[in-house]
Amino acid sequence: MHLQLDQARSGPLRWRDAVRVPAPDLSRDEALVPGSVDCEGSLTFTGPDFLLQTRLRYRYRLRCDRCLAPYEEDVDLALAFVVTAGGSDGSAAADDAGEGPGARELEPEDLSTLVAVAGAVDLCRLVCEQVELNVPMKPTCDSACRGLCPQCGVDRNRQACNCVAESVDPRWAALEAVRERITDSLT
Repeated sequence: MHLQLDQARSGPLRWRDAVRVPAPDLSRDEALVPGSVDCEGSLTFTGPDFLLQTRLRYRYRLRCDRCLAPYEEDVDLALAFVVTAGGSDGSAAADDAGEGPGARELEPEDLSTLVAVAGAVDLCRLVCEQVELNVPMKPTCDSACRGLCPQCGVDRNRQACNCVAESVDPRWAALEAVRERITDSLT
């Protein structure tokens, strides 16, 4: 779906759509959006730019980094962008950012600015990008997840294990011996 900027010049353009995010479009294999992303919003002309406000609702299927159990999470994400009219290839942003002549460092406000290509905003591309950016780096099924035992591999959320946690990493054993000698000499 493409949002045409001209349709919003006379008044706010309101829209609602369901966008399918194909799994190959996500770089992380474990993040899956079953079904589609429900998105709604408005595009308002603010002269000379436009204000795009949208709300995305979807469900992730992730794998916990601590216990490796799959879990699902609901996402309700409100976003706002400033949309500027670009050239036919979106070159207005490409001239300012990057490594070429006239390049400049991106500012925080640049991250919430979209450049319309040929007078339209590609909603599918925007939704796929926002879903990708919203994948947690270290997903956890619960903040209190105890994870897997490093010795026996049992899921400590489901059952207890009798493994004794090693208090000293074997790589630090030589320093532990020095500490014991110092403690003995002080007593």
